[in-house]
Amino acid sequence: MFLEVEREFEEVLRRQLGAFSRAQANASGMSDRSLAARSRAGRIQRLYRGAYVHFSGPVPWETRLWAAWLAYGPEAALAGETALRQYGIDRAQSEVIQLEIPHRRRLRGEAGVVITRTRDFADRVLGSREPPMVRLEVAVLTVASRRSRPDDAAALVLDVCRQRRTTPQRLLAELARMQQLPRHGLLVQVLRDAADGVQSFLELFYLRKVERAHGLPAARRQVRVAGEDGVVYRDTEYDYDLIVELDGRTGHEDARSRWRDMTRDNTALMAAKATLRFGYQIVSDPCGAAVQVATVLRARGWPGLPTACGPECPIGLGNAANLN
Repeated sequence: MFLEVEREFEEVLRRQLGAFSRAQANASGMSDRSLAARSRAGRIQRLYRGAYVHFSGPVPWETRLWAAWLAYGPEAALAGETALRQYGIDRAQSEVIQLEIPHRRRLRGEAGVVITRTRDFADRVLGSREPPMVRLEVAVLTVASRRSRPDDAAALVLDVCRQRRTTPQRLLAELARMQQLPRHGLLVQVLRDAADGVQSFLELFYLRKVERAHGLPAARRQVRVAGEDGVVYRDTEYDYDLIVELDGRTGHEDARSRWRDMTRDNTALMAAKATLRFGYQIVSDPCGAAVQVATVLRARGWPGLPTACGPECPIGLGNAANLN
């Protein structure tokens, strides 16, 4: 019987990457006095209240997660930036562990652990993961709502959609259940644009600050085109044989990226379509980009005129009339 209990405890340690709870230790025959003695001797470490690791020395991140969950579970789930890190999305990799618990539980975090109480805990949790985590959509929206800059909030939700980790529709459905979330209106607008094909912050900026702000015709986005070298996608394509490509990469020197761009541009040229390419420069001069796009559109048959986005916009009535 003793050997069976010991094997079961060893399996617990293996599954929980060396972490264990006081209750698990007691169930294996280890008394509180024995736990205290082993801790003083440095054979085990107490990380959080009622949670230990079965070794000395540095504690890996994944083991710390188990120990934190054991300290506050089983009604607890990894949340926020911690959940995004586990999903492989968040690059910041904060060492603080974030947990969500049901609202009725009155617990406080301790050093290195932040606790959030939620009223709809059961609906937010992906219980099939070990340790449990909030669902991806919940984690993304929660973290985005906390970002200090609206642009950073938009970039996060667009990134996860572009990576196909989730969809704008799923995020919008989740957002409908999170009516009190900060930046709720902003996130709804961004996700609606994402559903129409916007995949990056630069594409979102172009849509809002160049195209819509200056009264340009609505374009199609992420247009799929099959060519001799495979399928390519055009960021933005207008009905007047004009393509606008938006390059938001920080580095544009790798051979594959340059070859992909050349292939895409050459395919457009063979179809007698013009291509305008913009980078992050449009953030400082959206009006200048609008002038260029409007000029090519009118040269290719657009009957409309661009409109000024504000009193300082160079597209005045006189300038717009002079566009060819």
